[in-house]
Amino acid sequence: MTKSRSLRIVMAVAVSAALAACSSSATPVPATAKVYTYKDMVVGFIQTGSESGWRAANTSSFNEEAKTDGITLKFTDSQNKIENQITAFNTYIADPAVNVIVLAAVDVTGYDNVLKAAKAAGKVVVIEDRRIDSPSTLYYTYIGSDFDLEGNKGAAAMCTLLTGMSGANVVEIGGDQGASAAIDRAKGFREKDSACGINILDSQYAAAWDPTVGKSIMDADLKKYAGKIQGVYAHNDELAIAAIQSIDAAGLKAGTDIKVVGFDATADGFKYMITGELGADIECNPLLAPQVYKAALDALNGVTGQPAWVPSQEGQFAASQGAQALQDILKTRKY
Repeated sequence: MTKSRSLRIVMAVAVSAALAACSSSATPVPATAKVYTYKDMVVGFIQTGSESGWRAANTSSFNEEAKTDGITLKFTDSQNKIENQITAFNTYIADPAVNVIVLAAVDVTGYDNVLKAAKAAGKVVVIEDRRIDSPSTLYYTYIGSDFDLEGNKGAAAMCTLLTGMSGANVVEIGGDQGASAAIDRAKGFREKDSACGINILDSQYAAAWDPTVGKSIMDADLKKYAGKIQGVYAHNDELAIAAIQSIDAAGLKAGTDIKVVGFDATADGFKYMITGELGADIECNPLLAPQVYKAALDALNGVTGQPAWVPSQEGQFAASQGAQALQDILKTRKY
């Protein structure tokens, strides 16, 4: 074989390989580029705060998975203040060691400028838990719950619980007003509340998901709408439990006189379902770290084609399943 013919064959193989690589919808960086592993990842995790058992489980998921995978994790508790999140974002952007920023957003807006700065600095950004109203081109992906669907499930559960009641008057105790979980759970509930004629007597938000505020809201509602309330729609387990405590203190029985629906399906929520005081609990999965870290690693390695939103997998539970069945499920849960 002549030298010129050998050269032509080598060039043809190289061109074919290049064309095949360009045709992939999830194409990694060229083989000559650095291939990242978890041990190469330095993650700046900007958490909302520590407002609930769900949030504690979410934080633990990131800490435990980082240790398992050898990821270097830097952590910020934002104390439910967006200004603290912006400061943390800028700190991680300026930190040359950090190559990934993970955000659990306090609010739905206010992040565009830091997202643009992170992108310009070459940082990978993954949004977890709560959605934001920013262009999806400014971050790699969002991994979290379908809160609107959760609201739909909450309405359906409430309709089931209200069967046989004297009315369908419900009060709503919402989470933080600017959080996507609260916004979408309220929206999703209203999309389906007409299925059984639910009438929302009152709707108020508890800043920072504070159960003390939630109990005060319920205390006031029980006085204002004495004898008229059949249900409580609370945006997380802590607020649902606060409502139950208020109902009990008023000499009524939660689960009998007034039906209660909560969200998250934490261990505490299960305990109140086992007693029958919490009628239904819609799951919101906090163990998102494995999905988030995998997405971040893909981003570092130039993988394209990632969906803008990857919904987490979740179910729902009810007191009607029976105490023993719920106790058996509780034994297997990590949060």
